[in-house]
Amino acid sequence: MSLFENIKQLHQAELYGDLKLVASLVLSLSENNPDADVLSFPQKYQCQVYYGDALFHQGEYKKAEVIYRKSLQLKKAINKTKGKHGSPADVSSEVEVKFKLYQCLDHLKRTAEALNVLESISTKQRTAKVNLALAKLNLREGRDRSAMTCYKEVVREQPLALDAAVGLLSLGMKGADVASLITNNLPHGTNVEWLHGWLKGHAQLAAKEYTTAVSTFRNMEKKTCLRDNVQLLNCVGEAMFYDGRYADAMSVFQRVHSLDPLCMKNMDLFAYLLSQECKVSALSQLSQKLMGISESCAEPWIAMGYYSMLNFVKSKERSVRAVYFAQKAYTVDPRSIQALLLKASSLLDLKKLHDATLHYLEAVRLAPHRFEAYSGLIECYLTTHRIKDGLTWASRMIRTLGNSARTFTLYASVLSKDSNTVAKAEPYLLKAIEMDPSYLEAVYILADIIAQGPDHQRGIKLIQQHLISHNTARLHQILGDFLALASRHQEAMDEYSITLTMQPFNKRAQDGMQRLEKHNEGGLENSYDVEVEMGGSDNDDADFEGSDMESTWSETDFS
Repeated sequence: MSLFENIKQLHQAELYGDLKLVASLVLSLSENNPDADVLSFPQKYQCQVYYGDALFHQGEYKKAEVIYRKSLQLKKAINKTKGKHGSPADVSSEVEVKFKLYQCLDHLKRTAEALNVLESISTKQRTAKVNLALAKLNLREGRDRSAMTCYKEVVREQPLALDAAVGLLSLGMKGADVASLITNNLPHGTNVEWLHGWLKGHAQLAAKEYTTAVSTFRNMEKKTCLRDNVQLLNCVGEAMFYDGRYADAMSVFQRVHSLDPLCMKNMDLFAYLLSQECKVSALSQLSQKLMGISESCAEPWIAMGYYSMLNFVKSKERSVRAVYFAQKAYTVDPRSIQALLLKASSLLDLKKLHDATLHYLEAVRLAPHRFEAYSGLIECYLTTHRIKDGLTWASRMIRTLGNSARTFTLYASVLSKDSNTVAKAEPYLLKAIEMDPSYLEAVYILADIIAQGPDHQRGIKLIQQHLISHNTARLHQILGDFLALASRHQEAMDEYSITLTMQPFNKRAQDGMQRLEKHNEGGLENSYDVEVEMGGSDNDDADFEGSDMESTWSETDFS
């Protein structure tokens, strides 16, 4: 058996450590003693490809890149002298080697070079995997039209390439057109009853019709025997998350994690939701489990980042750790939106407002459907008293995400920060409460506005109405504040007591109770002042359009 045959067997056996050593030695022998006929030209080419494969599988991407480039140069020389050096029929094609070279460059985060390598493959020679890789690279470079063309080629060759189908939908292709493209290329008689629901649901996701997307995916569970399918549940959870139904989304992601503890998809969103609910124990368990599965995915690092934000008492220490974990996640996956948002929020916590703003802007650019990106960006502008910029982005958010309780509430929160526009905030808050009575953020902001005026009874009525269906510590605390302002001191004491029972470290309830106790001891005059949580004002006029509320509700008037 020749040396080349032994090298070939090492490659087939996937003994990459041995292959790397032997291939290196044999290639040196061939280079230094060309007259010995150690390897023919085609064998030398193939041996270099095997050597590159060994390096790639051992994580030596830079060195593998160099070897693959040498292989391609040698292949060109062989093509020019086919008669002299024999037929290279059994060797790897240039397309295969270029794809391997692309994989190295992709690992090295050299996107532009990776794109150039794949584009050097002629259109007729491009396989489905080449076109899929090209589509994703074009998307990263913002070349949507080229990406769509590549996705179409993938679907034509492989009709059940659902990743490509979802890519087409996300780029604006109609669901009916995508379905037609798939069915026209499927073998006749293929049973894909479930596929129509899958495409319909993803088309609705792409169109931001999240409520109908949830219904479509739920119907698939019932009608196509796909109950407890993790992929389907992830789609349901995503739609709920993007729709702002965080509690429902968290329940779905919890179910996904229970059914498949090794599943990574959307666990970054699950970690975010756990952090919002301050579920430290659950977040600790999740982050440890994910880190035990793989450190080469972004999700474990993101979970660790959110855990660190809750686990450390010192604000600076927890934020610095979170920035580290977020950067680690972003290094692993530069397309991770949640890594960007985690880093941005951590930088905001560290008062590095310029850096936080830049990260939120990038998140909005990459994922304009993410409410959390707009919310964080607007918070940065409000913190630096840039009310006009905050209003501009809040308007853009409503144009992008549409009219909803949370978009109106966020817009109203910006209006409420300026004394010149605070009166315009109330109609938006009332509409938000009407659209979704369970969205309490609108209630909290409206209560702050009412507390600045003389009509404390209205504030009491507002909070009592919502306490009927939402028994939260914050509502009880706000009710206590209103009762104190209305000089109903004993009732206020009762509300503060309920608050502290539910949330023992509620600072505002503690302060309110202390003031009432001093008042009862005669330490204060009959007047009673409660500090209202309102932001500073900006002397600039707000860039507000569409104050006619009747027209606003019928069609968005933010320009």
